[in-house]
Amino acid sequence: MFPRIFRTRKASDFSEEIAAHIAAETERLREQGLSEEEAHNHAHCTFGNVTKTQERFYESHHWLFWDNLWRDIRYSLHLLRKSPSFTLAAILTLGMAITANVVAFSILNALFLRPLNVADEQSLYIVEHTPDTTRFQSYPDYLDLRDRNRSFDGLATYGVVGVGLATGQYGQSPSLTWGWKVSGNYFDELRLTPYLGRFFHSSDERGPNSAPYLVLSYSYWHNNFKDDPGVIGRTVQLNKHPFTIIGVTPPDFHGTVPFVAACFYVPLINQEQVNGVNNLNARGVGSIQVIVGHLKHGVTPAQATADVNSIGAYLEKTYPKDDKKMVFAIEHLGAFSSEDNTALATKAFLAALMLLAGLILLAACANLGSLFSARAAERSREIALRLALGSTRARILRQLFTEAISSPSWEAL
Repeated sequence: MFPRIFRTRKASDFSEEIAAHIAAETERLREQGLSEEEAHNHAHCTFGNVTKTQERFYESHHWLFWDNLWRDIRYSLHLLRKSPSFTLAAILTLGMAITANVVAFSILNALFLRPLNVADEQSLYIVEHTPDTTRFQSYPDYLDLRDRNRSFDGLATYGVVGVGLATGQYGQSPSLTWGWKVSGNYFDELRLTPYLGRFFHSSDERGPNSAPYLVLSYSYWHNNFKDDPGVIGRTVQLNKHPFTIIGVTPPDFHGTVPFVAACFYVPLINQEQVNGVNNLNARGVGSIQVIVGHLKHGVTPAQATADVNSIGAYLEKTYPKDDKKMVFAIEHLGAFSSEDNTALATKAFLAALMLLAGLILLAACANLGSLFSARAAERSREIALRLALGSTRARILRQLFTEAISSPSWEAL
């Protein structure tokens, strides 16, 4: 069945069949007494228009649309090859527009579209102080929020930190490296599984500087330790303090702030060694940047907001000197979940970037339109001749569109 469907007859074979048929009819007429010329002419008249028959055969035995499209593409590439200046101008215009939009989309993808790659991301929220979302919370306030709330499965905290990290490799001096100082339950609350080794936990925290452990991000481990599994258990220096590498994060986990990639994660309880100060017991000193946790099943954001604000009212009443205006709001965790200065500045930058990319694309489209209009005007005589020879307007328009689409194809060639 399939060979019969896909088997096609050649046009040359069909022409030979027509010639054989006319020859046989001519011979039959000669036998009836007609002359050679009369028999030949009568056979042709009986058969009909040979050219028309061949055209119908071609149309019925070919994918006519795709065949014409392929012919248009070849003709378009031929014309573009003959006009290198026009082709170069079109390619450069398209290249600039495409590059600008690729850059803008890459940033947009990194900040907005790429998921955080944590379990149950839709239930992950941050607790922030309002109206001053830039205000840091004290560690004792975080502990009260973590232990007294009834809306979250748990609350973890984290903040950015820069340290002088010495890996101990031969000839390497300490280099400034950025990471996150996190609470002991950070990885547990995010429900992550280590790629290598293990994570530290709340049970590892037994007081200040009691958990000298380090978890590396996958990218930092890949780039700086060349995927060496032997790094587990190795001691490195953070600000000249020894820390033991105990694990590596999963490859698809890039932290809980999409546009800030951490190189490592260190326990917040070791703040004195990491930051050089220890204010974890000072209620009036802000040392916590972000508080995050999963909402319990069935708890709405409004209920969680009321819950944490009741704790805020308790803190105001209990510690009036240190805790003032303890009003909280919860926001879904994301690149721009809060309205702090960093988020607003990043939003403004991205809006300007997308606007610029859109204007470049619009200008490129206008320039290309002008180029093709000028080119079509130059080819007016050719188009008029093709119309006079019987070509339809739709056929010519399709040819012009094919040329426009073939410009980036010529770049690939």
